[in-house]
Amino acid sequence: MDWQEPLALGLVAATVVAFAWRPLRRRFGPRRFSLQRDTACGCAGGNRSGPPPPSVKISGRRGERPRIEVR
Repeated sequence: MDWQEPLALGLVAATVVAFAWRPLRRRFGPRRFSLQRDTACGCAGGNRSGPPPPSVKISGRRGERPRIEVR
């Protein structure tokens, strides 16, 4: 009985560390690289002026020619 209690507590502690590792690493660990934030360029994303790019819709049924609509 003497060896079972420390072993059980060790397993519980390992489980707690395993479940807490990912959120702690996400919060305090290295952050992901962002071109806009990490460089002076600032050309990635950001505020765009002007109309949005056109969307393309491709539809069709079996045996028919596909239709391509640009909006």
